[in-house]
Amino acid sequence: MKPLQRLLAVVFALLLAACGGGGVVGLGGSEGGGVGTGGTGIVAGTVTGLGSVIVEDTRFDESRALLETRPDLVNSAPLSPADLRIGQYAYLELDAAGTPSRVRIESQLVGPALAINLATGRFSVWGQPVAINADPGRGPVTVFSGYSTLADLRSGDPVQVYGVLQAGDGGGELLRATLVEKLPAVAALPARLTGTLQQGSGTGLLLAGRPLDLSGTANTPPLAAGTAVIAVLPWTAPEPARWQPFAVALLAPAAASSLRVSGAVHLLPDGRAVVQGVEVDLSSLAPAQREEVREGSYLTVQGRSRGGDGRRAEADRIESLPGSGRSAQVRGSITSVAGTASFVVRGQAVDATAAEFEGGGVANLLVGAFVEVQGTQTASGIVARRVTFPRATPERAVLELSGTVQSVDAASRSARLQPREGPPVELLLPAGIALPAVGDSVRATGYWDGSRLQVRELDERSDGAGSGRGR
Repeated sequence: MKPLQRLLAVVFALLLAACGGGGVVGLGGSEGGGVGTGGTGIVAGTVTGLGSVIVEDTRFDESRALLETRPDLVNSAPLSPADLRIGQYAYLELDAAGTPSRVRIESQLVGPALAINLATGRFSVWGQPVAINADPGRGPVTVFSGYSTLADLRSGDPVQVYGVLQAGDGGGELLRATLVEKLPAVAALPARLTGTLQQGSGTGLLLAGRPLDLSGTANTPPLAAGTAVIAVLPWTAPEPARWQPFAVALLAPAAASSLRVSGAVHLLPDGRAVVQGVEVDLSSLAPAQREEVREGSYLTVQGRSRGGDGRRAEADRIESLPGSGRSAQVRGSITSVAGTASFVVRGQAVDATAAEFEGGGVANLLVGAFVEVQGTQTASGIVARRVTFPRATPERAVLELSGTVQSVDAASRSARLQPREGPPVELLLPAGIALPAVGDSVRATGYWDGSRLQVRELDERSDGAGSGRGR
């Protein structure tokens, strides 16, 4: 079963289990508790590289972390390493050593794409404007999955959008997309809307210009005008006169003694700013750093939470985006090759036409070869500056291996896989994955421990095609 198909199957099971809905306090923690109840820190930002997961240019070893998402904002659905993509927005819970114990991927919008405007580079989902970014100096470049550019998007197409909220006064906010993903069908995932609550009539609140009716939503966090939220909604057409969400969560991470959050800046009075739903007190920063905080700029804020839910933080320092943007990085085994210098690694298309090669050359770009790529992110993939062939596959590297099962040892839960090219590879399978049979054609995804592949996902293959592990 493909990763997306597996996820959709889990989603529908979760929705059946979660009838009646519910709310959660913050996206960074377990049921809203998060790092403040047992860990040491939270990192929230855009995935800018893979193998291990790289968030805002910082590499994290996620090989021992729980990888998950919450399509309904309440129940966790497991992810495999193959589900991670550049452009997703991630919440990482870190232990005392700074290693992730949990990596949660959260999209900001799920619904039909409407009001597509190629001239302005915008469209909308549930009335929330979405802006496409092609300038790496302004923030992560918008990546497309299932499309090549915005011009391929059609009105009514079901999409999932990851991005950062550019808050504003009144109705002037929008979502700056980092990844736009085409969904296989309408309602393939629960509908989702992210925005900043505005004051409506009386005590009512508005979300994306429509009244928010919380009468059927249980356990909602305290909400007020100015609070940024994610809401899971009924998927309806046309758009309803009011939103009646199944669940509501704060966009801000859970509270943490060490908080690192990245996003677009909205300036508030009295030396404060909002970054991805977090109201940040900038008064402790040096004057030179405060001057770097400009409306709409993309920043990473390092600080600590003030209060119990992560909505407020005090900044210790900030990190501005380099003028040329962040470097895109990916490492893993090549899963397909097109032409002489184009290939795919970790689901990312790589154009190495003008790249510098180390440890090998164009002739070594073979299915199964392990490579490390550095380059520039574009809408359709990575334009490589450097492609490196390591002498040995690094430990904890993510590999995707395809081949035929030669032998199986049920006692040790191991199997021997013969790729189409290269020597056999030993697989170690956890208890949650069924053992294959001898002769099965499979694709195994997992983490290399120096001698074996610690499998996280095992799929049957009907074509028998195999791929070797590059050395």
